[in-house]
Amino acid sequence: MRRTKGFTLVELLVLIAIIGILTALLLVAVMSAREAARRMQCKNHLKQIGLAFQSHHDAQSFFPSSGWGWRWTGEPGGGYGKNQPGGWAYSILEYMEEAGVRQLGSGLTGADKSQAMLVANATPIPTFNCPTRRPSIAYPMVNNDYLAENLTECRKGSCLVARIDYQANTGSINAVKEDAGPKSVEEAKSYDWLYHGANRVEQNGITYQRSQITIGKIIDGTSNTYCVGEKYLNPERYTDGYDFSDDQSLYVGHDRDVNGYTANGLLLEDVLQPQQDKPGLTIPFNFGSAHTSGFHVVMCDGSVQSISYNIDGLVHMTLGGRNDGLTVTEDAF
Repeated sequence: MRRTKGFTLVELLVLIAIIGILTALLLVAVMSAREAARRMQCKNHLKQIGLAFQSHHDAQSFFPSSGWGWRWTGEPGGGYGKNQPGGWAYSILEYMEEAGVRQLGSGLTGADKSQAMLVANATPIPTFNCPTRRPSIAYPMVNNDYLAENLTECRKGSCLVARIDYQANTGSINAVKEDAGPKSVEEAKSYDWLYHGANRVEQNGITYQRSQITIGKIIDGTSNTYCVGEKYLNPERYTDGYDFSDDQSLYVGHDRDVNGYTANGLLLEDVLQPQQDKPGLTIPFNFGSAHTSGFHVVMCDGSVQSISYNIDGLVHMTLGGRNDGLTVTEDAF
């Protein structure tokens, strides 16, 4: 009798197991490579934002302001600095080759202007989104009756807004308060600003309500001060707009959507430690990221750094203050 050659059942099962293991290892390697590419793209976004901050400073002689408050969005005729109701993201558009979006509504009035501003606020800017977290698309505005005093036509449930994954450094002194701002341009002339009025809450970051911070005011050094970093978000709220740090347009004035802090004060127990995005956890003022190892930040000198979630709290707080008299070496972060 001739014996037929072939695999036994045990050999076949072993072969299938080996193929399964190799496939799993390959998938892990592919996923790791994709995430590495997304991290690199995220760092490149921050690099572009940092360069736009520098270009804004070169052209306007100060870093971009953070506008008037959370009830205001970018105003095409508002110029730069104290008179611009919109936040820092709106002010740097011209310096990151997005001048066309910034000019939407310029020279128009009434319904025509509002329609153009609706388009601007709904236009995603990929540079403002981290690819690890979510795609750069427009999302429904759901958390307010209307978006802004200068764009009341953007109503809850019927308006789309682009969002942002980055916060500018507003410092290490967070009053845990927010200012909607004046009700009108006329009221702005006599308004007592929370962060920039007669009774203002002192800020020691790079940009805040109606700020005009120059490089000369960064006493601790540009390489020792955060400029813009990734913000923390609850991953269950990436797309629905119900995270309080993600319920406005990316052009909103001074607000937790676009302004982050390293501490609530200058005591170690006040530190707002950066964290990786965690389901069910909402922390509105912290820096953070969807990345596993840490978050990225561009410093005021234009360099992009990867910061561990385990960074020493005092070091993190110090990097938020531009003039607290404390400096750290790069190896500390």
